[in-house]
Amino acid sequence: MELVSTGRQDSNGIVVQNGQSQNNAANIKKLQNGVSKRSLVPENFIHTRLPDALILKIFWYLDIKSLCRCAKVSHKWKALALDGSNWSHVDLFEFQTDITPPVVSNITNICGPFLRTLSLKGCKGIEDKAILAFSTNCHYIEVLNLNGCTNISPRVDRAFTSHFTNLKWLDLSSCIMVDDSVCNALSAGCPQLQHLDLSWCALVTNNGTVALAKGCLNLQHLLLRYCKLIGDAGVKALTQCKKLSLLSLMNCEEVTDSGIVALTKGCKELRCLSVSGCTQLTDLTLTEIGNNCPSLRTLELAKLIYLSDRGFKNLVKGCNSLEKMDLEECQSITDSSLIQISLHCPHLQSLTLSNCERISDEGLRYLCGSYAGQTQLRELELDNCKLITDTIIDHLVQCRGLQRVDLYDCLRISRGGIKHLKSRRPDLTVHAYFPPDTPPVMQHDPVHNRVCRCCVVL
Repeated sequence: MELVSTGRQDSNGIVVQNGQSQNNAANIKKLQNGVSKRSLVPENFIHTRLPDALILKIFWYLDIKSLCRCAKVSHKWKALALDGSNWSHVDLFEFQTDITPPVVSNITNICGPFLRTLSLKGCKGIEDKAILAFSTNCHYIEVLNLNGCTNISPRVDRAFTSHFTNLKWLDLSSCIMVDDSVCNALSAGCPQLQHLDLSWCALVTNNGTVALAKGCLNLQHLLLRYCKLIGDAGVKALTQCKKLSLLSLMNCEEVTDSGIVALTKGCKELRCLSVSGCTQLTDLTLTEIGNNCPSLRTLELAKLIYLSDRGFKNLVKGCNSLEKMDLEECQSITDSSLIQISLHCPHLQSLTLSNCERISDEGLRYLCGSYAGQTQLRELELDNCKLITDTIIDHLVQCRGLQRVDLYDCLRISRGGIKHLKSRRPDLTVHAYFPPDTPPVMQHDPVHNRVCRCCVVL
């Protein structure tokens, strides 16, 4: 005999009885599971409802770690996450720097011809075989960062000779075993190369730069910092690279005026030049830069002790577009150079004068009162300028665009001067250091003799 319900039906379709119908335990279980069962129906999952093209578009914005997590959701998402179109940009520095050969093999197989940008920065375990694997399976790489891959050897030249024909940007800085043979390979196999960083590749010599200049005629940026075997012959060869706009020869100590003079006459497109630490350079270099490089924007001349006011006068008359100058430890220059810079460099945004011990308040007064000082200047470094005093504080206030000033070890700048500057320009970042006050010397008190605690106990 079928029982007739006398209860009511709730929103989940469960009949609530007055004790004469269905079992209460069954009703409770249905109440607990009814909603969750409906939500677990496959057609309600987002990955089953979105079209594949849209999921691929979303995946394109994810990094490697996120793609690997998505691949664990389902078989469908795994296939989409590992689609080569999502792997056009691979940065293993943010994923895992201690990668093994099997991981390299998997990545090359996944990426295939889709890979355009590859960063192995800091992956010290990467060896020549890994680079060869990428070059073999990923022919269209345009950007390659091998910064700090210290196990890369000259044998990697095979990859650059044959397979990286589309390469435009390459960073080999701190690859300490790289030598001229790699430069020869780049010259032969990478005609589209535009940016090359060989900083701290101490085995590269003049022969390497000569080879680069012959084959890489599209080169625009070349960084050779601390390549101490490069001298005038290598620099002169670079005059064949007519598109060269950025060159760093920092601490290439064999470079002299002869090399820089030839460079400035042959490379008219230079926008950024760093010769800091090229300690043999003199005023002749400044004069020729002024005569031949009117479009120069950045000039770094730190630690060049032979540069004088006369050279800077000739420089700034021809280089009116300078925006950044680094004159740290140019110890021969005086306020006269600063006055010339104030008159002829209206676009100056960053100026480093640290350890220029002959610069005084007078030169800074001209700088801060100039058009560049009042409207353009953003950064000013004056560390260890021993002649400047609190007098410059009111001058610095005139620099309305100034964002940062460094005043470390300026012995004549007082705490009160810094406080006054901060009160006038609370938005200005001021870097300064004052040693803590020396505690007063304790006077000997004959009444209270200082006695060792041990002696008191004994």
